[in-house]
Amino acid sequence: MFRRFDSARLQPVPLPDTGPRHCEATARLLAACRLGAGPATRPLWMPWAAPRIEWPFGVLHVADAAVARRAGLLLDGSWAVADATGAAGRLTLRGRALLADAAWWRPLQPTDAWDAGIAAQPAALQGFVPRRATLIVIDAATLDEAGVRVLGQFEQAAWGWPRAVRVVVAGGPVPPFARPV
Repeated sequence: MFRRFDSARLQPVPLPDTGPRHCEATARLLAACRLGAGPATRPLWMPWAAPRIEWPFGVLHVADAAVARRAGLLLDGSWAVADATGAAGRLTLRGRALLADAAWWRPLQPTDAWDAGIAAQPAALQGFVPRRATLIVIDAATLDEAGVRVLGQFEQAAWGWPRAVRVVVAGGPVPPFARPV
């Protein structure tokens, strides 16, 4: 509950000045990210138990990085916080996210906040452990052999993670290990 966004490995997704917040491609990506990310529950009497996650780690591909960034902003609630009226509204949204994080017995809801960030150097993700369901955006041009190796390590480690992680490779050809969206 008291862990923070991993800013050592991820950069927050920047809010764009203009442009659409949602489109058909964004809706498809959101659905793909949420697929199998839950229920992420533990029994009420065993908060230390491993959570039940259907698909803890997945790599997806989109042609347009803007789609991946929009999905990140929708999942992490950045636009909701930006639209909130006053400090009290923003504080309420953040408080709800913290309460949802602390409720280990409660299934992951579509409205729950995720972490979302951009990995400028995918190899630097080594050692990453999610605090909440996470969307990581990687530009295909930056995905080198070391980054692919880290993603392979994620696939092995994900079964022990407390939340699901989705990596979205944006641009370039579809990597053989990614599912096109």
